Amino acid sequence: MYDGAGIRDPFATLRVRVKELASSALVSTVAGEFRDELMNPCGIAALAEAGFLGMCLPPHYGGGGQDYRALAVLCEELGRVDTAHQITVTVHLALVALAILQWGTEEQRDRWLPQLASGDRFATFALTEPGTGSDVGALIASAKRDGDGWILNGEKAWISHADLADTVLVFATGDPSLRHRGITAFLVDTGTPGLTSTRYRGKLGIRAGSTGSLVMQDVRVGPDALLGREGEGFAVALAALGNGLYTVGAGAVGVAQAALDATVAMLRDDSIVGSPGPPPEWLAARLSVMASGVERARLLINQAGDLKNRGQPSARETSLAKWQAAEIASESCLAALEVRDTLGLPADQTIERMLANVKGSVIFGGTREIHTGMQGAYALGYRIERPFRCPAPTASDLAGL
Repeated sequence: MYDGAGIRDPFATLRVRVKELASSALVSTVAGEFRDELMNPCGIAALAEAGFLGMCLPPHYGGGGQDYRALAVLCEELGRVDTAHQITVTVHLALVALAILQWGTEEQRDRWLPQLASGDRFATFALTEPGTGSDVGALIASAKRDGDGWILNGEKAWISHADLADTVLVFATGDPSLRHRGITAFLVDTGTPGLTSTRYRGKLGIRAGSTGSLVMQDVRVGPDALLGREGEGFAVALAALGNGLYTVGAGAVGVAQAALDATVAMLRDDSIVGSPGPPPEWLAARLSVMASGVERARLLINQAGDLKNRGQPSARETSLAKWQAAEIASESCLAALEVRDTLGLPADQTIERMLANVKGSVIFGGTREIHTGMQGAYALGYRIERPFRCPAPTASDLAGL
C-alpha cells in the first residue's frame, strides 16, 4: 500500500486497522465525552480486542510482536481521534508493560505480561507526586523494609487511569537523602489493602480520559513486587519514560495532522472560501508551515523509532522528537483556530478540544523548558546517555526472535 505521495507505507495496513477501530468504537462519542468528562466505556476493551494493548510484546507473552515504529503509528492514529486514547496505550503498554519486559524477572514477565497483552489487566504508571514533577529525585513516597517485603506510604498525583488500573508501577524511596539513588520500583495490585484512588474533575484537557491520585497507607508488598533491583528505580523510570515520551510525541503528530486536515477541509470548501482555487497568500503560507511541521515531527519520531528498534542510544532523539512534535501540534491547533475564526465559521468544539488536549502533550514527560535544557546539554556534551543494566528490548526482542 502507498501513501498520498505514492511512497510505499509499510504501516498502511496498521493505519487502516486503527482507523477502522476508531470509526466503529471511538470517534462518534468523543465530543460528548470531552464535554461531560466521561471515558468511553468501550474504549479500553476495544483496544484490547484489537490486540493493540500488547502489540509490541513478544508473541510468547501473548503480544503482537510489532516494533517501535508500529507503536508510533498506533499512537499517531489514536492521537488524531483524541489524546485520551493515545494516553491509554502510553501508560499501559509503553510505560508499564515494556518496563516489565525490560526489567522484570522471567517469573514477573510470565505473571504480568500475558494479562497485560490481552487486556485482562490494565496498568498505569505512578511517579509524579503533589510536590514533585520533573525533579524525580525529590519524591517522598516511602518504601520501608518489612521482613522480606516493603511497606509503602505516600501519594501519587496526576496519574492517568488511577481509578481504573488493576496494576500500578509505583516509585518510592527508601531514603530521601539519597535522592535518585534511593528510589525503588514496585509492581502493585490495586486491590492491595491500603491503596486507594480518587479521580480529578474540571481538567482543561484530556477530559475524555480519567486522571487522579493514588494514596498508599501502609501498603505491604512482597519481594516479588520489586521491579529491577532495590535502589534502581530511577533507571527503571528513565527507561520507561523514554518509551512514554516516544508515544506522547507520536500522539502529538496525530493531533497536528488532525489540525492540518481540518484546516485543509475548511480551505477546500468552496461554500466557505468562495470561488474555487488557491486560498489567499497568507492562508496558503500558514497551511504550508503546518504541513512542513507535521512532516518534520513525523520524521523525528521515525528517527527515534529506528534507533530504538536497533537498540541504539535514543534518549536525545526521543527528547527532541517529543518536544518538537508537541510544539508543532500546539502551533497547528492555534493556526487551525485562527483560520476558522478568520473565515467566520461557527465553533464546533473540535479544534478547541484538540488545543486543550495538546497542552497535556506539551507537559507530559517534561515541559518545553526541560527539553530545551536537555538538548542544549546534549549539544554541549554535558549530558551523555549511559547504558542501562538491563538493555531496552530491540525490534528482534519484541518479535520474539
